[in-house]
Amino acid sequence: MNWQPMLTFSTDQSINWETLTSRCIGRIDLVEKALDRFQQALVGDLEALEAAADEQNSEEVARIAHRIKGTSLTVSADRLAEIATKLEQKAEGSLQNVDESLSDIREEYDRLTDIISQRRVGDRQ
Repeated sequence: MNWQPMLTFSTDQSINWETLTSRCIGRIDLVEKALDRFQQALVGDLEALEAAADEQNSEEVARIAHRIKGTSLTVSADRLAEIATKLEQKAEGSLQNVDESLSDIREEYDRLTDIISQRRVGDRQ
């Protein structure tokens, strides 16, 4: 996989490719494995997060947001980690005004999925 273009993706990037590649000691196979696991975990976390929000369970929303923050930081998905941090802080008080954060998490998840999928397709060509 040609990861070089991603290292300078943008200053407003969803994934800090340079940091992620460094964390994976430059091994692209480890980058791919980390991103696969991240995506798989995130799918379940988003479903659980939405269910907890629907049930008005602020403690569970905060716990899941914290987990999303951690897994995001592991793969250098800094923007998602920041959004999850804000949601976690909001949920620790109450679930009022969390709809925007939930929407932001969904949008960033979609963005990350597209970016990762585009890179995979680019590798096959």
